[in-house]
Amino acid sequence: MKEYLVLIRENLDNYGKMTPQEMQDDIAKHVKWVEKLVQNGNFKGGNPLTPAGKHLKGNDKILTDGPYIEAKEGVSGFYFLLATSLEEATQIAKGCPSLNTGGSVEIREIIQTEQ
Repeated sequence: MKEYLVLIRENLDNYGKMTPQEMQDDIAKHVKWVEKLVQNGNFKGGNPLTPAGKHLKGNDKILTDGPYIEAKEGVSGFYFLLATSLEEATQIAKGCPSLNTGGSVEIREIIQTEQ
């Protein structure tokens, strides 16, 4: 099995305005999805990320607040998946509950290096 990182980007227009109950419902959907991934042998790890962070860019190491790709997106978490191919990882990632709330996911294979 290969390893894949699924980076979750949330639409902050939707995600930042959820009620506490909507947040609990969203978390429950993620827990249910992860339980299925574990059962199928596709889950290696994952965690939510805090909204605060720093971003460094370029040779001048320009520092800005936040991990935002665009002002309307925020990186909210990640999953490590196990799959035999990028196509399989993509199919698995289609079940990520964040897609149902306007979010997006990026699927990247992790290159194994000798350590």
